Amino acid sequence: MAYSVPSYDSTRFSFGPGILYLGAPGTTPLIDVGAVKGKAELVIEREQLEVFQGSPQSRIEQYITKENIGLKVTGIEWDFDNLAYALGAGMTSGVGSYQETFEFGGTMAMTNRALRYVHRTPDGGTVDIQVFKAQGSGKINIAVNDVDLHEFPYEFKALEGTSDFSNAALAAGKKLIKIIRTKA
Repeated sequence: MAYSVPSYDSTRFSFGPGILYLGAPGTTPLIDVGAVKGKAELVIEREQLEVFQGSPQSRIEQYITKENIGLKVTGIEWDFDNLAYALGAGMTSGVGSYQETFEFGGTMAMTNRALRYVHRTPDGGTVDIQVFKAQGSGKINIAVNDVDLHEFPYEFKALEGTSDFSNAALAAGKKLIKIIRTKA
């Protein structure tokens, strides 16, 4: 007999990678960023203003002063469009099928993207993370490994969106992210 085993629903267990799609805000993202390493990371953070009173002081209230949402993945393909998306700037071009170019530098503007990260769960369902408007972090540290794949860490930060993927207006309290878990 097993002791200290909590009740659980194994259909809610999940592991493994997903696919990151990018697109224009107000549309369903369809640009697949390609092959990625595991350990994608969704960060949801709420910064608090804590109110204390008395002596000794006791916390009597908390207010949220900032909400931060970020999504990180590590690409393993030399894809210059993805570099431009993650940096929020840059120009890409190609000459036929044999040469690609990435050029960067000298602009203060940041481009916006809608993000969709789709993960297939072990039971055949999906977890669909939707960020309606985001910008790249503006930083990429490319790991040029000698005995492993080259790594391109892409990080995106959510901005307050105005419309969802069907271009419908977003309601108050629902403007940063939507996560949908679909059961198999």
